[in-house]
Amino acid sequence: MKSNYSGLWMLLVVALLAFFSFAFYDDVTIAGHTLKKAPFAETLFPESDGSVDSVAAEIPTDSVAVEVEEKMMEVDTVPKSILLFGDSMTLNLAIRLAAYAAYNGHTFHAVNWDSSNTKIWAESDTLDYYLRKYDVDYVFVSLGSNELYFKKPQSRLPYVRKILAKIGDIPYVWIGPPNWKEDTGINDMLQSACMRGSFFRSEGMNFKRKADNIHPTRSSSALWMDSIMRWMPESAHPILAVAPPDTIGKVKTHVVFLKALNK
Repeated sequence: MKSNYSGLWMLLVVALLAFFSFAFYDDVTIAGHTLKKAPFAETLFPESDGSVDSVAAEIPTDSVAVEVEEKMMEVDTVPKSILLFGDSMTLNLAIRLAAYAAYNGHTFHAVNWDSSNTKIWAESDTLDYYLRKYDVDYVFVSLGSNELYFKKPQSRLPYVRKILAKIGDIPYVWIGPPNWKEDTGINDMLQSACMRGSFFRSEGMNFKRKADNIHPTRSSSALWMDSIMRWMPESAHPILAVAPPDTIGKVKTHVVFLKALNK
């Protein structure tokens, strides 16, 4: 009995195999007769109509890497009360920045504190005083030159953070020191502490220096400030910074001079 049924089962298996073959392959022509494939494959595996199925739609978007194009910030056209403060690099920068301010409708003041550094500015109330006095709404910082050779520049990070805390939510640009030799990491520390788009790295620029081979000359400082203002559209908070024409003449520079008593 078993042997008789085994032959029948074999025929059924062969028939099923043939059925599935025709279902998944194109039409077959034998001796001039075309055998149409069965619609069985389409029933089991229908072709997509291009719509998103419910499973795919449930995939969170943050699981897919998306390139976001960075947009350039819009220029703030409202006139600003600008304060530039810092070490002895400040004066010559102030002379050129005052011309930019006058031509673009800003008011401008500067505080030049010879031999100062981040520690002195952080531990005094000087910055607080001038921010209030001039009702400042845009800040330029010129600090770091007197800390260029510190063996552990990270030790100055708390002072930098304290200065930035004093500035608060006022837009600012921290102008990095004009390296005359390779530093020990002060530029990297300053850049990491500042908000993105708020640190101008002066390292690597070419300067004509005074007799001390440290301070840029007045003309070189003017070009330095020109570079900063050309960079302004790429900053975190760009303001009006159209280069003043040569015909603007001499502009009065409001600079307060201080002398550091300690470091």
